[in-house]
Amino acid sequence: MDKIYLYKTAVKSVSYDETHWYINDEPQPQKDGDGIAEFKSNASAESFRIIANDIVRYTSHFKNVAVLTAAGTSMENGENGGKTRTELWDSYKEEIEAIGNVLMATEGCLKEKCSSIIQSKNIEDFLSFTILYEKLNGEIKDKNGDSLRNKLEKKIADACRLKLDVTNKHHQDFIRKLTARKPSEPRVQLYTTNYDTLFEQAAQKMNYTIIDGFSFSYPRIFNGANFNHDIVFREHTRVKQEESFIPNVIQLFKLHGSIDWEKAGDNIYQKESTEHPCIIYPASEKYESSYEQPYFEMMSHLQTTLRKEGTLLIVAGFGFQDKHIQNAIKEAVFQNPNFHLLIVCYGMKKRTKKEENEKEEWIDSGITHQLVPEYVSEDGKVMPNVTVLFSKFKAFVENYPYNDSYNINLPNQDETI
Repeated sequence: MDKIYLYKTAVKSVSYDETHWYINDEPQPQKDGDGIAEFKSNASAESFRIIANDIVRYTSHFKNVAVLTAAGTSMENGENGGKTRTELWDSYKEEIEAIGNVLMATEGCLKEKCSSIIQSKNIEDFLSFTILYEKLNGEIKDKNGDSLRNKLEKKIADACRLKLDVTNKHHQDFIRKLTARKPSEPRVQLYTTNYDTLFEQAAQKMNYTIIDGFSFSYPRIFNGANFNHDIVFREHTRVKQEESFIPNVIQLFKLHGSIDWEKAGDNIYQKESTEHPCIIYPASEKYESSYEQPYFEMMSHLQTTLRKEGTLLIVAGFGFQDKHIQNAIKEAVFQNPNFHLLIVCYGMKKRTKKEENEKEEWIDSGITHQLVPEYVSEDGKVMPNVTVLFSKFKAFVENYPYNDSYNINLPNQDETI
């Protein structure tokens, strides 16, 4: 069994295998009878201890704190959790088979390519292939004349209409821990590629104010200029002759849209119920779509933040598959000398069988080049100014340090810390 790394930087690591647990690849003391479960537990505890110290140091050193989250942060939402790519594929089986029957009806490389995509169960590749086919051959429709791709995209959107589960407290905890900082410091910026509204629901439960680009008046209409607005105590500001920001405010940027956005004419509205949500569907065209409004506005803010001096970016549950976002982060890592990237990632791999009759078993992959491309080399080295933690989102939040020096007690019926 190869070492499974749970924490890595350019100069430090924590790992375990079947015989020991390690700090910087040096075996650590162990008790008689300890096995892989104890080694994993010790390595995990040490990793979270170190990352907690790192976060205290980073957040005190870096003026700007930004967070990028993706699908991995929606998985642990109890019965209402987000689905994995394989689970999503299985949910769309009827529409995929109907579209696949048309694509597979041809011979040659087109059929081979489609067959390969279906075997991989990659919904993004499948949608990309379908869109390309329709551009050349016209829309694929069912017997009633309805677009099969539209049906598939509607199911994708519906799968993201998640309600915050009663067992889910980590979204709230994460927001509260992130925003426990000096009122004079810049607002925490939360970027997400998720269509769901779990963070919005969590913020609402805690009476937080979200600055998300939409007007505070109704109907709520998107205008990028709204990101430049903030909320202050007006009387306090007059007395002190300085800005006095109210607490419990967070900026939210939804890079791929949201299931509660809908376009009507030239405007984007935020609504409780939407028939055709304004989102970028998972396909190769999302890179092109990101240059349209309102997505371009969101990306512009992300790029501006990453170029600022003194910026910490925390990335959680993101697979680094979105080229336009990946490029912006890479530029910051390579070009911004006062920037740090903290990656929280999780993945599984098949365990190598020791005997032929053993069953297949999936185990933690640990930090690998495949899991974190660009920032971890094939020989396992991590780039400078990058920290990688192997963890699910919930465990990361539970171990994220809370600075109660800036705790502001506002009415809240859902205490979680």
